[in-house]
Amino acid sequence: NAEVLVGTEKHKNISLDVKKGEILGITGLAGHGQEIFGYGMMGISEMNGAVEDGDKKIKRFDSNTAIKNDIYLLPDERKEMGLLMNKSIWENIIFESYKRHSEFLKHPKLRRLSTLNHKVIEKYTQEISEKLNIKIRDIEQSVSELSGGNQQKVCLAKAFTMDPKILFVSEPTRGIDVGAKKLVLDTLKKYNQDKGTTIIITSSEIEELRSISDRIAIITEGKVEGILPPTADILQFGKMMMGVKKKEGVKDE
Repeated sequence: NAEVLVGTEKHKNISLDVKKGEILGITGLAGHGQEIFGYGMMGISEMNGAVEDGDKKIKRFDSNTAIKNDIYLLPDERKEMGLLMNKSIWENIIFESYKRHSEFLKHPKLRRLSTLNHKVIEKYTQEISEKLNIKIRDIEQSVSELSGGNQQKVCLAKAFTMDPKILFVSEPTRGIDVGAKKLVLDTLKKYNQDKGTTIIITSSEIEELRSISDRIAIITEGKVEGILPPTADILQFGKMMMGVKKKEGVKDE
């Protein structure tokens, strides 16, 4: 289990326990601060406090520290932060993963000074593209030419290639069609089941979170208002979002 303790101007002493291997959904009304965890961990948003993973405590929040500690973020702004829009599919998928996949390098001992092993990269990119049903012409195709759904699946492929222990996902289905939404959610769920990766999904789509999450945390006015099982009545979610849990006697998990 891990505990995330956050303190910022908008968030005062948020403490959230995350269970190993679960899919935890995080939701709330727009502007109430539910995105702080993933973006804070990667240094995109300012975050103070600490993350405890067993006996290990993480206090420095930036992308290098997060990746070193097997934490990765799949952002909602895929065109601004998630993808290299003018680069090829294979470049996007293996970007950042050289240290974890020495087979991507011809001379692993040289690390980033080594040339790439294009034969291995091509085979890997083809396989993961087929596995995620990414509809492409070939792996040299620019991601800017892909549909929104296929771009999101390239983001997933990139995150999966990093093989994190904890994966933050922000608004995974934003801007993609209904068919692609289901495939993205099913892919995340299967990845969680196959790899045991802890996945924390921030989304404004409550029904989507209910279809995939083990638990759902509701953030209201910069604090954790409560945590509900996905089977809870939709009215309970609404009451917590409006901050009336205590007033109405709504119980969290």
